[in-house]
Amino acid sequence: MKRIVVSALLALFLVGTPGVVFAEGSSETVFRVSGMTCGMCAKAIERALEDVPGVESVAIDGDSGRVAVTAAGDVEATTLEAAIESAGGYEAELEEKQG
Repeated sequence: MKRIVVSALLALFLVGTPGVVFAEGSSETVFRVSGMTCGMCAKAIERALEDVPGVESVAIDGDSGRVAVTAAGDVEATTLEAAIESAGGYEAELEEKQG
């Protein structure tokens, strides 16, 4: 639970902060995800994304439904979207990609 709260705070910071600098070769992709209703939902999405090769970090804000993923620059948004949706009954929509 503590990790989800920390991830949620990090997501708020990252999503709401313009000009965030990423490690060279990394990018941040933000999705709006519908269907997340509890902490277990967020954990399932986090695990699915962490299984994608190249994903460096995942930050989830369950209240806003935003999921921010920092990954190597060659990880496609469609790959991340598929991972989110495969976690179980979630619908992901690309909101923005930086980097």
